[in-house]
Amino acid sequence: GDETISITTETDVDGIYDMVVGFFDKYNELIKEMDSLYNAPSAKGYEPLIDEEKEEMTDDEIDKWEKKVKDALLRRDGTLQGVSDAIKSAFQKSYMIDGKSYSLASFGIKTAGYFASGDNEKSLYHIDGNKDDDTSSGNTDKLRAAIASDPEAVCSFFNQLAQGVYDKLSSKMRGTTLSSAYTVYNDKKMKN
Repeated sequence: GDETISITTETDVDGIYDMVVGFFDKYNELIKEMDSLYNAPSAKGYEPLIDEEKEEMTDDEIDKWEKKVKDALLRRDGTLQGVSDAIKSAFQKSYMIDGKSYSLASFGIKTAGYFASGDNEKSLYHIDGNKDDDTSSGNTDKLRAAIASDPEAVCSFFNQLAQGVYDKLSSKMRGTTLSSAYTVYNDKKMKN
């Protein structure tokens, strides 16, 4: 009945690391899609088809025509750019933790650079040492080391980053006389 039990706890470095990698996979997917839509090729000269025009075309020609028009719907769209810029700016910020300034670069998370990145990939982040990322797999793994040495600082940083994104998007989607809160288009104006 007087047995001594010892319990040892340790940080699940791999679990936290995998969560951060998954987070950036989703971020990169979202930003690449937004940038691709914003930078879509022009559909100049392609107007929506009227019934008479459709009658003179094959189904395949109609599909290609309509795809060209649809693919360019958000080209150079100011609202899309505003939302994208709001998200990106929160990711570029530094955040204070216990009197020390941290940025994504502090954890070896950075973009590949303007000239080293492909089309619509200039704002994508790469994690140094990530074996699944050809761009940065050969670099020193700062993120894993930071998680192992100070997991609270890493968690605090990402909590502040998430709050920064939330704050930027909330500000961007504030209600106005033209739009309701949490909408990114002028729904009130359109209703009138």
